[in-house]
Amino acid sequence: MKSIKLNRNNSKLLGRTLDGNGILRLIQSGTGAEFVFTGKKLKITIGCDEYSFRDNARTNFPRAAILVDGRFIVKKVIENRREEYIVIDSPVTVTKTVRIIKLSEAAFSIAEVMPIETDDAAYIFPAPEKSLKIEIIGDSITCGYGVDDSNIQSDFATEAENCMKAYSYLTAQLLDADYSLFCYSGHGLISGYTPDETRNTREVIPPEYYDTYGYSYGCAGDQHSHEIPWDHRLFKPNVILINLGTNDDSYCQKNSAAYDEYTEKLTIFLRKVRSRWPDAHIIFCLGIIPVEIYPYAVKAVRQLHDDKIYTFKFKAQNGWLGYGSNWHPSEDTHKCAAEEISAFIKTIINK
Repeated sequence: MKSIKLNRNNSKLLGRTLDGNGILRLIQSGTGAEFVFTGKKLKITIGCDEYSFRDNARTNFPRAAILVDGRFIVKKVIENRREEYIVIDSPVTVTKTVRIIKLSEAAFSIAEVMPIETDDAAYIFPAPEKSLKIEIIGDSITCGYGVDDSNIQSDFATEAENCMKAYSYLTAQLLDADYSLFCYSGHGLISGYTPDETRNTREVIPPEYYDTYGYSYGCAGDQHSHEIPWDHRLFKPNVILINLGTNDDSYCQKNSAAYDEYTEKLTIFLRKVRSRWPDAHIIFCLGIIPVEIYPYAVKAVRQLHDDKIYTFKFKAQNGWLGYGSNWHPSEDTHKCAAEEISAFIKTIINK
């Protein structure tokens, strides 16, 4: 058996995957690696970051999947510091596409992928790049919060989170695009989710985090991930979706003067994204969970006078297609939302 360190030379790294010292650290939803394997045997070792494993609640351990030719071989919460999986074991040489992907979000924990082990004659190369690239920035809806749980009363658990069933990932699939997700449950621009009139300042996305791998309670080795700069040259989106405001709305509905503050902060955030990507199509979208804040987002976009920044309002969920946990969108609702927004994107990029 031989060991192969996964990196950008031999794998297509998904989203903001951190490559360092032979370990891939999967921070954001949907991060991971995709490669074409030719050989007889493949063992993949994946684990939970040391800090989260030691100090975090087990319900917040990372959830990850390994797919071979699109079929799930592993899909589970990583409950140990290291877990080994033999995902290919063939008497003859085979060629397979392998994808390792984090299903849960950045905030609670980080998944770690160790160098893979193969038979001595095996080799790998990166999966093909897509010509279209899409970045999606958002909150729990973008993460796929609760999509694998139909009990609306359930508490948060990474076991029920699955970005592969979220509108974000599904939109990329419908458009045949590579993707990068940057998303946090409960977070907003001026306030995170709050059940009363109290502002939630703990769950706010500062604009400067956009230039990093993003915040996590876990640690990327001996560093906090929000302290590690993200090199935007590694992923150059043609289209950027921003879906932030659902949690802000929970605060603004009880503090109406804050709607204008939200407009101001959204304007700042849009300018931040535009400064990084002067030619990208930027689409601000809201509404899968019904909100009152959407007109204030439209106001922010209009005052920028940028003809490549658009607004889009999803059809609001109404329960006909069910719910995930905590009244979040169901898998079927996410599918419908993905069809809606991908159709809109096609009208823009085909102009």
